[in-house]
Amino acid sequence: MKTLLKHTTLTLLTLLLVGFGFAQDVTFTAQTSHTAVKTGDRFQIQFTANTKIGNFKAPKLGNFRVLSGPNQSTNMSWVNGKTTSSISYSYVLMAVKEGEFTIGPAVAAANGKAIKTNSLKIKVGKGVKVQQNGSQAGSQTKSGGSASDELFIKSTVTRRKVYQGEQIIATYKLYTRVGLAGNELVKNADLNGFWSQEIDFGESVWTKEIIGGYRYSVAKIREIVLFPQRSGNLEIDPLEMKFIVQKRVKGGGQSVFDQFFGRVENVEYSLKSKPIKITVLPHPSNAPADFTNAVGNLDMKVDVSANEVKANEAINIKVKVSGKGNLPLIDIPEMNFPSDFETYDPKINDNIKTTTAGVSGSKEFDYLVIPRHAGKFKLDPIIFSYFNPSTKKYETINSGPIEINVLKSDGSASDNVVYSSSKEDIQVLGEDIRYIHTNDVKFSSSTSNFYGSLMFYLLLLLAPILFVITFIFRNKIRVANSDVAGMKKKKASKIAGKLLSSAKQSLAENNKSAFYEDISKALFGYIGNKLNIPVAELNQSNIKEKLSQLNVGEQTSIELIDTIELCDMARFAPVSISEQEVYTKAETIINQIEEEVK
Repeated sequence: MKTLLKHTTLTLLTLLLVGFGFAQDVTFTAQTSHTAVKTGDRFQIQFTANTKIGNFKAPKLGNFRVLSGPNQSTNMSWVNGKTTSSISYSYVLMAVKEGEFTIGPAVAAANGKAIKTNSLKIKVGKGVKVQQNGSQAGSQTKSGGSASDELFIKSTVTRRKVYQGEQIIATYKLYTRVGLAGNELVKNADLNGFWSQEIDFGESVWTKEIIGGYRYSVAKIREIVLFPQRSGNLEIDPLEMKFIVQKRVKGGGQSVFDQFFGRVENVEYSLKSKPIKITVLPHPSNAPADFTNAVGNLDMKVDVSANEVKANEAINIKVKVSGKGNLPLIDIPEMNFPSDFETYDPKINDNIKTTTAGVSGSKEFDYLVIPRHAGKFKLDPIIFSYFNPSTKKYETINSGPIEINVLKSDGSASDNVVYSSSKEDIQVLGEDIRYIHTNDVKFSSSTSNFYGSLMFYLLLLLAPILFVITFIFRNKIRVANSDVAGMKKKKASKIAGKLLSSAKQSLAENNKSAFYEDISKALFGYIGNKLNIPVAELNQSNIKEKLSQLNVGEQTSIELIDTIELCDMARFAPVSISEQEVYTKAETIINQIEEEVK
């Protein structure tokens, strides 16, 4: 019987140790949705790392037209008791010329080391003829008409000569002297070499402006904050749009009224803005050792929750960087703690605003540390260096040494604590054994013995039964978790529902840009999970093909694609449809696919 108990105990201990694994190696890979395309085709490339990275630099994409990107996303999953996370940067590209091209590796920093991805080879065959980038003047319609004098898009930037990482604002305005019946966004301006942040300026407001003696109606189309990521000569390619213009043509009508006054025709015009050349100056060569590409007019403050604590009590050290500059791109300040301190990854709180004045606000890094032993500790100063374009100099802020006096614990808590996001959430797991029990003490007779009793044998029989049940349930859970596609399919509508709720909240707050972005994410996320399409392959052709294979109605497929395109366009130009109608349409599409795809 003792031998049986020993074997059972060893087996249960082995099962408990099965879930523990080893740290994964850092991986940084590049992948593409298509390796062979034709001119005019769109495809996606994606750079993914399985750990947190900084200073991401994309490869040169000059052989292609960048339609969107870099689009950043993070993913976290829990499989078999193990948490994994990844971060991705993706671009949507268009092939513009034939040939075989190589997209070089992307570069980033992880754990203090430089890492890079593999290269990608793309073969481009002959397809549709792609119009090369040119000036707006003489933009032609399909019927050969010129719109340069009555209708044009004007692009401007706040500065054409800046330092690397210094923010500039690009603005696109529409000028018209004709009536417009409709518009369509063909292609956003390429931002290769820039990190961008869209400015939400709300509804477009028409104003009047006189140019060359003519009165134009003017409306802002798009406004972006740009941060150049490399030095040299960069170019912002044109923004392209199509417009339906109402023109009055005299004669040719059937009625006397048409012959005298003329009739109205709808004519399609294709317009593009002029490309913008930006000269980006490199940072001076005398950069401090701790400079991490922070640029702007910035400040840093350090706040310590307590300079005197008892052992095993938590301390919050908050490092707050504030001001105007490239705040979203600032890396975590490096801090060195004594070996006696138990430390955790910092919690990052962003309070950043993007307005017509640029990007400003603050970024806070909240470190939680727990000193385990008594003593007087002096932490190294926190040093933050940044480049100030106004003074053209590097500026360094030094917090000075941080002194913490740790008193001996009074024994009111054990050394075991659970980490949470703040000091108030630290919980005691057990009480010290030296505490004196003041409750009534119950004595048991020495003649009674648990060993050999009925309860002893019942528990002995119960152990192997529990082992078998645990083994069966463990296998079932493993099988269920291994079916990743099935799990995603089951949760697709639930995840989409959450994003639709977020869209509804954005609509209530009259945040139209966020509303359309949430609707787009809900539809793309739902389709990717429901149809098991990887993120890198989420494009219109793949979605249509997959829906067709699952016998989803053609009308449902068309409405899905139309709604996605409408959301993309609505974020940058006014649309005629109401937001409530878009929300209802997205909800109906998801419900329809749920009914047709079981």
